[in-house]
Amino acid sequence: MKEYPSNFGFSVSHTTRAPREKEIDGVHYHFTERSKIEEEISEGKFLEFAHVHGNVYGTSIEAVESVTDEGKRCILDIDVQGARSVRASSLEAIFIFVCPPSFEELEKRLRARGTETEEQIQKRLRNARAELDQSNSRGLFDHLLVNDDLEACYENLKKLLSLDDDHEDSNDSFVKDGKASACYSILSKTNSEILLQSETNEVEKGTANMLSLDLSSLSGGAPGRTRGLKISSVN
Repeated sequence: MKEYPSNFGFSVSHTTRAPREKEIDGVHYHFTERSKIEEEISEGKFLEFAHVHGNVYGTSIEAVESVTDEGKRCILDIDVQGARSVRASSLEAIFIFVCPPSFEELEKRLRARGTETEEQIQKRLRNARAELDQSNSRGLFDHLLVNDDLEACYENLKKLLSLDDDHEDSNDSFVKDGKASACYSILSKTNSEILLQSETNEVEKGTANMLSLDLSSLSGGAPGRTRGLKISSVN
């Protein structure tokens, strides 16, 4: 939004949860009462909605239209439930699933922001496991981004949105300070594995640059075991 203010607009979602410190109504969220949002949902005023962490979140049609009326591409920051609703609608969209480098890192980031109680943290972690499982749903997400290094992940997001046409990069990852963050298109899925293809490397002599992603390493396994992204090359 900061780098491309004339290209993109953010759809401000509605939520029934209480505002956090420094959150502004109408900027970060439209904070509303449960009875009001449920009434508007029943009237067909919402593109998508979901019950998350005990609260209702949703994207109103008006919020999306306010962005598109300005001639901008609308960004929706929504969960898996919301993505399913938008996928089932007539809205044409690019669906990108952003995942953590490991489940342990996700928990570390959640605790570091200090905005939830222990009970809320545990609820969010349970929901996160379920969402990681659902990311494997056939035909739901077009691309997968691993958010290890924020700047590197952002550079890969720009590649997916064709915002880096001014420069060529022959690698399938963006490297910063010795760390690489990758972006891939989803070619095929099974219950436990996704076949990915590099976004930037072209097919040469019939050989594609592909990777196999083991989802069980993120969402399965015994308690206490590391759940990182397990990726192997299948060139």
